[in-house]
Amino acid sequence: MNSKSITRCSLCIMPESAEGIRLDESGVCQLCKSFKKIKTKGKKALLKEIEKYSDRQQSEYNCIVPVSGGRDSAYALYYAKKELGLRPIAFHNDNDFETDIAVENLINITDSMDVPLIKLNSGNKRTKKIVAEKCRMNAPFGPGLVVEQTCEACKYGFEAGAYNTAKKNGIKLIIWGDSIEESTAKYHEMVKHVKPTRMERLLSPTIVNLFKYKYYFNQMKKEYGPDSPDGLHEVHLFDFIEWDRKVIVDTIKGKMGWRQPEGSATSWRIDCHLVPLINYLTATAYGVSKIELGFSQMIRNGKMEREDALKQAEQIEKAVDVNQLKDFLKKEMNISDMCADKLLF
Repeated sequence: MNSKSITRCSLCIMPESAEGIRLDESGVCQLCKSFKKIKTKGKKALLKEIEKYSDRQQSEYNCIVPVSGGRDSAYALYYAKKELGLRPIAFHNDNDFETDIAVENLINITDSMDVPLIKLNSGNKRTKKIVAEKCRMNAPFGPGLVVEQTCEACKYGFEAGAYNTAKKNGIKLIIWGDSIEESTAKYHEMVKHVKPTRMERLLSPTIVNLFKYKYYFNQMKKEYGPDSPDGLHEVHLFDFIEWDRKVIVDTIKGKMGWRQPEGSATSWRIDCHLVPLINYLTATAYGVSKIELGFSQMIRNGKMEREDALKQAEQIEKAVDVNQLKDFLKKEMNISDMCADKLLF
């Protein structure tokens, strides 16, 4: 399906065919009509927020910055070290799906900033097993549920790993590089798929996969420890400073040696092999891809030009190869052809 042939919101790039989307007489979707510009708290407020943690001179390090090898977390590390004058430790959760470019970027950004990198990984490829069991157990209930729950183990790994790394090193401050500027949450809050009931789960032929998933996840929790920030102070950098895609990319490429893959249409989410699968499954479930949702939010925030978003979205769409996605499911996660066909129809 060619992106140019789709009727889209005249302000963002939300397709009219997306579940729950309505265009008014001017061709504007309800998400654009209800959008309120995001206001940041400012650097002054940020400095006040971290003041008592940055004064911890008795410690060699005074903050943790979780990094994925992607764009925004790399900038958070730069900002913590160079703009805030903190002494960070970079923490990375290896989710078994990290891309080669992400691994390279982790080395480049930490070396360039002269900060230590602590990496954790769940033994025996347990994170990959959790994702695989999630795919198998949710496949009968549609791709929407798979999309919703696929990143659960990675999220847990980053949070629990960062919290417990901070506690082991006597650090009280964690600086996150996530941003609501590119969040897809508003759409998913508006369009919610009905989850299977407990009885439907128990009667599902994939009930055994539910028990396998729970077993692997419990093992991971024993390895990583609790995902509780108890006693820690968390700061989300882009709640305070402006998220500016050009500034971020120029900075991390020019000063940290960060790279995006050759021929990549976007610098967004280049750190995980699951991204193309999630993007495709989101489009299958909702009629709009994850990338289109993120780009639309950036347009609303004035952080991306509509034509640029359309061009990138079309490039990404053209690069989709369903056979490659099926091959990925089969080879990387040992997903059967029958299960893959349920997801990638």
